Amino acid sequence: MAIIFNAQERCNSLLAQIKSELDSISKLCLASVVIGEDVAARNYCSAQEKLAKELKIDFSLQSFASGLPFKEFQSEIEKLNNDKEITGIILNKPFPPGWSDVDLFSLLSEGKDIEGMHPANLGRFFLGQPKFISPTALSVIELIKESGVKLYGAKVTLVGFSPLIGRPLTLWLGNEFATVSVTHIATDEKGDIPSYVSGADIVISAVGKPDLIKGDWIKKGAVVIDVGVGHKDRKVSGDVEFDQAKKRAAFITPVPGGVGKLTTIFLYQNLVLAYKLSLKN
Repeated sequence: MAIIFNAQERCNSLLAQIKSELDSISKLCLASVVIGEDVAARNYCSAQEKLAKELKIDFSLQSFASGLPFKEFQSEIEKLNNDKEITGIILNKPFPPGWSDVDLFSLLSEGKDIEGMHPANLGRFFLGQPKFISPTALSVIELIKESGVKLYGAKVTLVGFSPLIGRPLTLWLGNEFATVSVTHIATDEKGDIPSYVSGADIVISAVGKPDLIKGDWIKKGAVVIDVGVGHKDRKVSGDVEFDQAKKRAAFITPVPGGVGKLTTIFLYQNLVLAYKLSLKN
């Protein structure tokens, strides 16, 4: 039977670290930008605001209608970039159809891009000198460390290849000398995901499709980190068949109550980092 990750215990420890750092900082402000009325995006913004209140950090929700012209949006982001009261900015997905990630993240000031998605910040990460790493990717990294698994030579299967999760993790895992297999929609269409998952020492899934990863695919003693968030029978559910997988895994994260709880905390950890880096400029 697997060790089920205790998110609350780890969250309390991380929050204590952040609060200690905040003792010497007079004021921070997060600008959270959301376009449209996507429920998941709005829920994430609510979680950000709730934690901001706990940490006594200013929170500025920047909400825009989905029909906003790109040039007007560009002007609004420029105001946030130039506002000395704003420490960091997050652009919450999804974005309007036809708006590219590259164009949007390029609008941000590099020093306020606390998700690390500006092309310059991604380049620094690629070269091994990152300023910011995606909070979700940081959460997965934290969970891998928490599991105690040795990465050197470990077989890792990533299910999903998004810019915020799959791609940065691929690079980080490779730098730790893990052997990484990346699977995605084309792998799924060929029916090959089971073979990649069944041979993996570590499985990381970030798709958002409930029960995509069957419990009996999991190798005995594997570490399973479920980043996916979907809905099944009107309940929040992860990518992995949890009840079956926990019988075979050595360590597993639940959904809800796993990666998601850490992600918001690492967002604020990056906000503190943005403040510290701004002092050097």
